[in-house]
Amino acid sequence: MGIRPYPRVELMAYLSGLVVRVSDQGRLVADMESFGSDMFREAGATRVRVMQNVMGGDQAGEINIACEWDSLDAAMRAPGDLREKQEMIDSMQAAGVQTLRRSLISIEAERGTQEGEFASLLVHSGNPLDPATMNANLDQNWAHMQSGANGLMYGRGLAAGPLTGLYVAITATDSADELMAASAAMFADPVIQQRMAEQNTQLVARQMLRLLA
Repeated sequence: MGIRPYPRVELMAYLSGLVVRVSDQGRLVADMESFGSDMFREAGATRVRVMQNVMGGDQAGEINIACEWDSLDAAMRAPGDLREKQEMIDSMQAAGVQTLRRSLISIEAERGTQEGEFASLLVHSGNPLDPATMNANLDQNWAHMQSGANGLMYGRGLAAGPLTGLYVAITATDSADELMAASAAMFADPVIQQRMAEQNTQLVARQMLRLLA
C-alpha cells in the first residue's frame, strides 16, 4: 500500500498589527527608523510600517506597527523573540509604550502597492466569498480607486478581536483628498451598489491613518 498523498495547501500571506499608545512618539519613530524595523524584518517580516490612527473614533491617536509575513509561524514567534532583545526593551520603555492589542489579518488579494503618506482601513461584513469572486470585486473597486490611491489590499480578520471574520480593505495614497474622492465615486457606482446588495455588504468602520515610519 503506497503513501496516501495529502491535498496541497496553498501558503497565505498575513498582516499583523501591534497597536500601542506611547508617551514619546518621536522616540518610538526614531528607534523604529534606526533599528526597530530591521529587527522585525530579521524576525521574518517582509514589510514593516508604523502608522498612526488620525481619524478613528476612540482609537484615534493609537499607533499601529503593521508587518506583513509569508509565514504565520514567524509572525507568532516574533513577539517573544523581540521581547528578548535588550535594545528593543530599552526603546519601548524609553518611549513609554503601552501595548493595547495585537491583530492578525489574512491577505487575500492586492492591487498596486501599499506606498503613500496616508492610508484608509475600511471594515465591512458580508457573505463568504470564494477567491474568484473576491478578485473580481477587487478589480471593480480598483478601477475606481486607482484614480486616488497607490494600492488596495483586501483581507479578512483571522484573530482580530471584533474584526475577526470581517473583511478589511486597506488603501494607501499620497493624498487623502484624492482617496476620498475616488471612494465616493466608487460607492456611487450603480454596479458597485448592486453587488454590495447581492453580497450583503455592510460597512462597519473606517480608520484614516498617517505613515510615521
